Amino acid sequence: MSRYAKRWPVLDGGLLDPKLDVDSLAREFARTGRLQIVDALRPEVAHFLHRALTEDLPWSLAWRSRAGHRKTPLDQWSAMTTDERAAWQAEFDELARGGFQFLYLSYMMITGYMNGEAPDSPLNRVVELVNRGDWLEPMRAIIGDSRPRRTQCQATRYRPGDFLSLHNDFSPDETRYAAYVINLGRDWRTDQGGLLQLLDDQDRVIETMVPRFNTINLFRTPSLHCVSPVACHATGSRLAITGWLMD
Repeated sequence: MSRYAKRWPVLDGGLLDPKLDVDSLAREFARTGRLQIVDALRPEVAHFLHRALTEDLPWSLAWRSRAGHRKTPLDQWSAMTTDERAAWQAEFDELARGGFQFLYLSYMMITGYMNGEAPDSPLNRVVELVNRGDWLEPMRAIIGDSRPRRTQCQATRYRPGDFLSLHNDFSPDETRYAAYVINLGRDWRTDQGGLLQLLDDQDRVIETMVPRFNTINLFRTPSLHCVSPVACHATGSRLAITGWLMD
């Protein structure tokens, strides 16, 4: 049962634009295993969620340490001493040079929903909606796979300098059928970076997707991909809701 139905009426009609041509999108996805869906959400929903991501959220800094993936709450990050910050930077840079690394702001929406971390955020309603049939059924039809039964989601905010290096989203602990990115940053230009790039096994870029407002990037997993660093001259943040369609 929904905890949040009717609290934000703009969301109660669902997320996706009903005018989407699901059959055409499915044919395109079947050819390449990837696509960008333009005008994906109902327009009023896209604008509403853009505002939701610019409001106060309990953001954490997502990065990789020697012990694995880390999420450092921003208040803890701000309280670090100069020596602690220098030690963090040295470890961060070492791992970035040696392989997989990332840096961006993250809010784990399902964890937040379960723990009541942001009870007044409409992202709680989004958690319910992306695990409802009127989201899952079109997504299953587009990727041509009836197995996904739930959607994992997090809010992300990439600031100048933030990035996600090359990886393929494989997990030994759960089955991920496809990855999605709902792009919610307005007026984003290609030269501002934050580009989703998909690569082949020869390290060649085979597709670049600009995070344009109200688009959904969708691709099969595992697939090699990265997010290029956001440029220092970017005037805003790369805002998105992202995750996987899962078993």
